[in-house]
Amino acid sequence: MFFLSKLFQSNKLKTVNLWLDEYVKILAERELKPKTREIKAYLIKVIRREIGEQLVKVITPADIAKIIKIYTDQDKAPSAKNMYHLLTDVFREAYAQGWNDKNPVDPIKCPKVVVKRSRMTFNEFKKILNEAEKTDNKVMHKAMMLALVTGQRRSDIAVMKKSNVKRNHLLIDQYKTGAKIALPVKLECKKIGMSLRDIIDSSKNDYLISINNKPIKLESITKQFAQLRDRTFKRSYWTGTPTTFHEIRSLAERLYREQNIDTMTLLGHKSQQMTDKYNDNRGREYKKLKVSKSTYL
Repeated sequence: MFFLSKLFQSNKLKTVNLWLDEYVKILAERELKPKTREIKAYLIKVIRREIGEQLVKVITPADIAKIIKIYTDQDKAPSAKNMYHLLTDVFREAYAQGWNDKNPVDPIKCPKVVVKRSRMTFNEFKKILNEAEKTDNKVMHKAMMLALVTGQRRSDIAVMKKSNVKRNHLLIDQYKTGAKIALPVKLECKKIGMSLRDIIDSSKNDYLISINNKPIKLESITKQFAQLRDRTFKRSYWTGTPTTFHEIRSLAERLYREQNIDTMTLLGHKSQQMTDKYNDNRGREYKKLKVSKSTYL
């Protein structure tokens, strides 16, 4: 009787929350990028909220599908995919440790990520930039220029500083990937006739983009860009989801590739395949065929 009581208590304690406490320790031993850790930590909170009090052994595919549906219902396919992979790993590790006798995620298919966001053309960039100038939004004007000249994400642009310039190179530790990049200050986007040095020299504060001598918040970049975009173009103008500030990164890749710049290093990618995805304009522009004069001789 005593043995059965202990067994019952042991099984009773094996909740998802208790397992997640162990799983977090497993994650801590993995070499994950800071941004990846942040995403997983947030998703784990969602799992705790939805099924944390249930026993690991009683979790069903229906429970898993319900959690993933939270994101698919909001049209957040990338988040749904991240949740799917995390849940798969969570319960695979639980199975390996003897907490359950099957992985409830196995019958579930990984959500498909359908790209809907519109790429940004150079002409669209110029029109939105002109709107920033017209409304005297100097902060966003500089943020857009810096994004195009450096090809970096908003999380990296927001913390760029003059003091990070060493030996005529701006040193960048990418927040999302941890990649370390040194951009020469002479780097110039010829399409707009602006160099990194020009932007650095025009900055009065240490932070290249700042408000009251403090770095701009990421949410502010997103919100202010969207306001400028929506004043410039009607929502019906875009084929898919309206373009975002992040799309300046893709535009920078396409423009710099025309200049024969090593865009894989510029963007901090580990593979050319990833860089080539940024080079895809998703049908927004015609690709011009270049021929040499000798062809007609």
